[in-house]
Amino acid sequence: MGASNVLDNMARWLFMGVVLFCVAGCSCGAPRPLHSTGQDLSPSLMSAPSLDVSRLAKTDDCADCHADVASHWMHSAHAYASFDNPWYRASIDQFRAARSKEESRFCAGCHDPLLLMSGDIDQEVNPDNELAYAGITCLVCHSVESTRPDGNASFTLTDAPVLLPDPASPEEIEAHRARLTMQPLRTAALCGSCHRSFSGSAIGNENHLPGIDDLGDWASSAFAGGVQDHLTSVEENSCQGCHMGTVAASDAEMAGARDGTISSHRWAASHTAMAAQLPDAQHAQQASDELEGAVVVDIGAVRVGRRRYVLPKESRLRGGERLVFDVLLENQAAGHRFPGGVRDMHDVWVEVEVRDAAGRLLAVSRPTADGNDDVFVLRTTILDAAAEPEILHQVHRFSAPAFDRTLPAHDARAVRYSMVLPQEPELPLRVAARLLHRKHSLQFQALACEASGTERGLAFAVGAETHGKVALDPCLKQPVTEIGAATVWMGRGATERERTGGAARPAIDRLLMQALALLHAKQEHVHVAKPGIDRALQLARKAQLPRLQAQALILRARLSSIQGRPNEAVAFTRRAEALIGPNPVLDRVRGNAYARVWRWSAAAEAYQRVAEASPLDWRAWRDLAQAYGSLSDDENALSAANAGLRLAPRNESLLRSRALALESLGHPDAALAKARWLAHRAPDAQPQLLGACEKEHQRCRRDRQPIPHYTLLPPRKAIHASVDPG
Repeated sequence: MGASNVLDNMARWLFMGVVLFCVAGCSCGAPRPLHSTGQDLSPSLMSAPSLDVSRLAKTDDCADCHADVASHWMHSAHAYASFDNPWYRASIDQFRAARSKEESRFCAGCHDPLLLMSGDIDQEVNPDNELAYAGITCLVCHSVESTRPDGNASFTLTDAPVLLPDPASPEEIEAHRARLTMQPLRTAALCGSCHRSFSGSAIGNENHLPGIDDLGDWASSAFAGGVQDHLTSVEENSCQGCHMGTVAASDAEMAGARDGTISSHRWAASHTAMAAQLPDAQHAQQASDELEGAVVVDIGAVRVGRRRYVLPKESRLRGGERLVFDVLLENQAAGHRFPGGVRDMHDVWVEVEVRDAAGRLLAVSRPTADGNDDVFVLRTTILDAAAEPEILHQVHRFSAPAFDRTLPAHDARAVRYSMVLPQEPELPLRVAARLLHRKHSLQFQALACEASGTERGLAFAVGAETHGKVALDPCLKQPVTEIGAATVWMGRGATERERTGGAARPAIDRLLMQALALLHAKQEHVHVAKPGIDRALQLARKAQLPRLQAQALILRARLSSIQGRPNEAVAFTRRAEALIGPNPVLDRVRGNAYARVWRWSAAAEAYQRVAEASPLDWRAWRDLAQAYGSLSDDENALSAANAGLRLAPRNESLLRSRALALESLGHPDAALAKARWLAHRAPDAQPQLLGACEKEHQRCRRDRQPIPHYTLLPPRKAIHASVDPG
């Protein structure tokens, strides 16, 4: 499939309707008449003609006919996207002080579009500026006439007038609807224009660094029809399907209801700290509903001394021995990485405790009262120029990525824990693990809290109330949501006790999840996945479950591939194909197996089928471009790279493949393509910075490992804060 075919497939994407952060509108007072000047808005990538900003800010006339939608929006993150959001204000005020007000346009395109278009973002944004309370209004998203896949507000607004229709005139209603439902509105492309970001020289940073990419992560997942390297059982779904579910409409919703329902415009996601303070209780409920169950938690393989057990209930324990076990986490419900969005700011951690049969607490891992997170945290870590983890989202200090401990869609990870058993343990032991979510780390919360108590912060709180909004208080205790949990028993008598949570699932499901997680171990340790795979295959065959057999065989093929045995890997995929028929997942596994041993012709053939089956997945085109490039098939390498760059225009690997192909072809654009690739390379200093961080910080030493290892502490040493869901 060449690049021209990709353009045809892109049309499907434009209509797949993905709205995470798209539409907004609220009555925010009567802003002074302002017009945007059509000036250069960089480093934001927004493009707009001269527009009546006061008209864009006006939303009370929308609420006249769309009462429910307006009410939803008034209690959403879109309504509080700008300077009335104390968490955002604390962050952007730091950035503006460190760099310049003009460079903060980088943030404003998505957070403060009206301040950006009015030019006010280039000045001090004071509490008396009415546009600072506007957020992302109805007519911002409903005026987007085109988008680009870059991110950083890569959309273009139209200045076409909006007719307020006579309710008795079908013609006027249709004209109104046609103007406000422009093609990009319900597409992934619109959402991706803000839910993809990058930083670099345009804001004074030395290196290009990719940021949010919920769009790309979704497009390469099974939710978008992407081809992953293992079988999943999920129907394709869009962001509206998760974040704009249908809800009952009231009698006041005159125009937007269909069959008594409307699409929720709360866009419930993970901002539970905000949702808890808004008066619409449904918003907080939808936010917690989105989180609960998104990740399955289980407890997997156990090692006691030199003995290994694939399931905890089978373990035999002896006093004084060292107990090692894995906590397993699988992202089963989020169509992008979990947590998504700004992944360096979330606070999502694992708590583990071990108790004896009498209920006595023997060992624990949980955060300390001072906010020390020497626990496993699902978070991305960025380093500053001094190799220090940047934990306060100070974008101007970003120098290089360290590691990403978040969970890709439908993938699993293992976290290892160990302890020394008491000399005479009272068996069986009860081992419990749970995954907890808090919107912001305690350190960032403290920063926002301090800023909110200043004269400026207090003035914005008054301003919010003056404009009919809630004065959000970042100092309040944040809600903690339990995402998932599991309880197992170990040692004599374990089989008689009840497992809960993710551990209560059938053994086959648990073993497959365990194998999926353990395949991320270092190559020299990946063999530990084999016993679980073999057991799962045996159970699935006995139960005559062909799809589960195929799942196990595909994981077994991946294991052989990682170990450098492509022929064995392909043999396992053929056995799987005999059970489920041809499947592009098998092609991806075969392509990866061949690529690992540089059998590029066979890899290209397999990757070609993957790209054809998953045309929206930039990773598929990346793999295909690398295979063709390694074969010196420059024309096909260039075609594949161009197809991928239409989806991910700043991806380093795709830019490299394109540059090398053009250079080999003697193309006049080769020098420009090479310069663009080099501008988007991973920072040269990254290995040095990461090495320095590992010397100074246990977190860097531990979390850089594919399977990080934590030591459970006796309760007398674990002085901790009590953190309960609520």
